[in-house]
Amino acid sequence: MSRRSLEPDGTPTRRTEVDVLPLFSVLWALAAVWHLLGNPLTASAPAQLLLTAGAGAVLWRPGRVGPLVVLAAGGVATMWTEAPVLGNHWLLAALVDVALLFAVAIGVVRRRWDDATDLADRFLPVARLCLLGFYFFASFAKLNEAFFDRSVSCATFYFRESTDSIGLSALQLGGAAGVEWAVIVATAVIELSIPWLLLFRRTRHLGVVVGLAFHTLLALDRTHQFFDFSSVLAALFVLFLPSSAGVWVGERIGSIRARLVLANERAPSVVHRVLVAIPVLAGVAVALDRLTPRQALVLGWVPWQVFAVVVLGATLRFLAQRPREPARHALQVGHVAFLLVPLLVVANGLTPYLELKTGFGWNMYANLRTADGESNHYLVRRTLPLTDAQDELVHLLDTDDPALHLYITSDYALTWQQLRSYLSDHPDTRLRYRRGNAVVSLAHASDDPQLVAPLPVWQEKLQLFRAVDERSPERCQPTFGAAR
Repeated sequence: MSRRSLEPDGTPTRRTEVDVLPLFSVLWALAAVWHLLGNPLTASAPAQLLLTAGAGAVLWRPGRVGPLVVLAAGGVATMWTEAPVLGNHWLLAALVDVALLFAVAIGVVRRRWDDATDLADRFLPVARLCLLGFYFFASFAKLNEAFFDRSVSCATFYFRESTDSIGLSALQLGGAAGVEWAVIVATAVIELSIPWLLLFRRTRHLGVVVGLAFHTLLALDRTHQFFDFSSVLAALFVLFLPSSAGVWVGERIGSIRARLVLANERAPSVVHRVLVAIPVLAGVAVALDRLTPRQALVLGWVPWQVFAVVVLGATLRFLAQRPREPARHALQVGHVAFLLVPLLVVANGLTPYLELKTGFGWNMYANLRTADGESNHYLVRRTLPLTDAQDELVHLLDTDDPALHLYITSDYALTWQQLRSYLSDHPDTRLRYRRGNAVVSLAHASDDPQLVAPLPVWQEKLQLFRAVDERSPERCQPTFGAAR
């Protein structure tokens, strides 16, 4: 039971943060399962099982510290084993998990490791700051020439793909310019507005609704699934509601349970077990390779659509009761050390503009080009390269490797680093390439020992450079290539 004293201005004290922790923990656990269903082949089986165990433990005992620790450890483990084929959303989730583990570690030092109230006070403001940092950069990346070119924009690409996948192609009006421009502008305006709406107390309620509605629409796509991305953001958006939202949801769940008890005393226990078992079984099925990617996609997509509508509807109903504004302390960390993880979020957002890496830098689906000192961004016209990785790109001219041949036919260049990473696992590949002014032909990649030398593990996993489009304007890259 949390204390409910008030601050001098009449707002609830920090102690009420714990009220929203069970709600967040349930959403976070479900997001973990949706991530597994959306990415069944990318992480190792042990990491997937650990994440599934954590999700099940949290769903069984929401808000408890121990289960949250297991869930967070599983999130970090899956992130590491998935890299470098890593979605931006899951790197964000892993950083939030690191913040949670750090908060628990501080609790251990203070001998209060199992105090959920203490954990909520330390952790939740940090999680909110992580979302803000992520979304600022994700929306900022869209301000580039290619995103506002309807022939290549990721906004129009996914609008066409989404409407086609759910049988609503008629909404495209045959590719009408007005429709596509409206999609581009609306996408940019909504994404740019969300972090600012969440930043200020008086507009946070609107920011949560806009964020939930926008990412509910994005996840309608059945071809390129976005429910993993949307589920992570939904859990973090809810943290910007007043902490009383947790109590409000708990009261309604309690009321439903009470009605079930009137019908059958054992019903609540059975229902709870079933509701926990379903996502756990889904996670185990993924970890044990019992589902094809297509089956996992279907199993994740359908429940997400229902869940997303329920979350958005519940949020609107809660806000209709005119709750207090979010507490003033919602973004205030208890100690400067807790800013470390949000600063990592910001640092990651800067990496494309510093050419430290161009993969999972909060620049997804943005058509952003940052290579060899140049940028197509409206505001950041030139990069500040801290590496020379993109100085001399490799242009493949011929190869017997089908996966690499796609880069030739689609006109994409690679960094030397990414080509090395791929060929270290495919040393018998025949290829001819141009790097700078030199054209090199190799019967076997292993004929050049430097070309097949493995990268350090940290570099291979964390310093990813996406393929660079040789055409202009920069096309939308919906998937990872074999050499990224």
